[in-house]
Amino acid sequence: MKKHVAAVTLAAAISWSSAASAAPVRITYQCNLGGQAAVLTADVEGIATGGTVPGRPGLAPIITGQNLYYAGTLVSQSARYSFRGENGFADFVDLTTNERFRVQFIAQGDYLVMIANPFGQQPARYMCQRTS
Repeated sequence: MKKHVAAVTLAAAISWSSAASAAPVRITYQCNLGGQAAVLTADVEGIATGGTVPGRPGLAPIITGQNLYYAGTLVSQSARYSFRGENGFADFVDLTTNERFRVQFIAQGDYLVMIANPFGQQPARYMCQRTS
């Protein structure tokens, strides 16, 4: 797998973690890394973000959105990666070579597209299907 960046759409993230400040949810995907099978396992947690109404300091916070935090592994027969991410992008580490890179996750229902090196000249796409 080439250098990667991980990002998750907000709709998918909400489905991963249904309540703000909820306990992490474990999800698993079966992935195809250029013909090689791999398993992606991630713990996903949504944390509510808050703020005050502009021009009205001192008021109680209001919910303005949700930040997503996740961590996990991507394991194939020939490679092992760990990752940590926030709001759609994750930093991956190759556990054999210690190489670091980013991956973008785009969730579409039970499917996940991982875009390796999404900002590079030749980003690579890998498909995954949710198994749990």
